[in-house]
Amino acid sequence: MSKYTRKQRQPQQDEFLSFWDKLFRKVEPYARAIGITVVTAGVLIAVVYGVTRWMEKKSQSATEAFGRAVRIYEAELQTGDEPTKTEEENPVPRFKTEKERAEATLRELDEFDKKYGRSATADEVTLFRAGVSYDLGRHEDAAANYEKFLKNAHASPLTTMAKEGLGLCKEQGGKLDEALKLYQELEPKTGDFFRDRALWDQARVYTKKGDKKKAAERLKELVAKMPTSPLKDEAQTQIAQLEGT
Repeated sequence: MSKYTRKQRQPQQDEFLSFWDKLFRKVEPYARAIGITVVTAGVLIAVVYGVTRWMEKKSQSATEAFGRAVRIYEAELQTGDEPTKTEEENPVPRFKTEKERAEATLRELDEFDKKYGRSATADEVTLFRAGVSYDLGRHEDAAANYEKFLKNAHASPLTTMAKEGLGLCKEQGGKLDEALKLYQELEPKTGDFFRDRALWDQARVYTKKGDKKKAAERLKELVAKMPTSPLKDEAQTQIAQLEGT
């Protein structure tokens, strides 16, 4: 070999390719684990997305099911000379009596509980069931549902309605002292929301207890503090009757 023959210089390696080649060599032993992690993350994302969509769909279905029960209860009764309609013409069934309609509503709510008992609207369904049961004269069932609602829905604005409903059940059952206590709890500490009904309910219980003086006092308070109440005129009539006997 000639002394003038020089060792050929190796061509310079592309720095970008060199970086990725080195990185690949470093992670090659862990490639399988990294692959599993990536795949697992992808599966988890897909599962979370699927569950979220399922929950949204289930929530919508629960709302629709509850709405159907309400529509059944609010549907007009069927008259004897009314022609029979198909399900397509009238998807909500019709009934001849209020009792049949209320019982059908409770059956619809039973189906709701089986499918959507843990949905976001479950508490409202419990309250609605209590009202339907009360209208059917099933005061013990109604009271149980009012109590269930009050136990679960601590901050719900519907608690006032539930307390009055429970008071009515107690009143119907002859438990006047328990009913009176519930009605007294309805009086707001500030403002006048529901105050007229609370006083009206208390006056009714005092009348049943034979305490006409306290009954009249509650009604006079209603008239004085809430002159625009829709109960004012009836309250004045009741006052005249209580004081005239």
